[in-house]
Amino acid sequence: MEFSPELRNRLAELRGDLLWGRLSGTAPEAGWLACELIEAGLNCPAVWELAGHALSIGSMTEVEPLVREVLVESGFPPIDLQRTPWEVARDVARGIAESTVPIAKGADFLIFELGDKCDRPKEIYLLQGMVDDWEDIRDTPPSDDEIREQARKIADAATDRLAAVVDQES
Repeated sequence: MEFSPELRNRLAELRGDLLWGRLSGTAPEAGWLACELIEAGLNCPAVWELAGHALSIGSMTEVEPLVREVLVESGFPPIDLQRTPWEVARDVARGIAESTVPIAKGADFLIFELGDKCDRPKEIYLLQGMVDDWEDIRDTPPSDDEIREQARKIADAATDRLAAVVDQES
């Protein structure tokens, strides 16, 4: 299903929030987002139930299970953080490359949460330089496209690393 860029960005923000274990916003905001998703053509029980919270006074914590279901139905499934660090790194990097995870949230997660767990691979180190230390390397900040390209390299490196582990186990 195709969503407007604005809806895609809002879904990506929620997906990025879940990486960090905290949803921003309120239940009514999530409810209104659900209404907009229905208007855009998403028709599933979870989105209708979440839309019912548009006029509630509840917290985002109360509707988190519905938000997770709606993200899955929207094609923005939450990333399973219980898997190996390289699997998570691959999925986060793919999300950045595909714009289904916001660049800032995804890059920070790769750098600060997964860098050490993945033994500081050069691809994540280079991303950190692009994001945090670009002024030492160049005159202008990297473009979103450059960061997405580096994320693709991280996803490829993670895929290679995971394949090597499977080969070693065979």
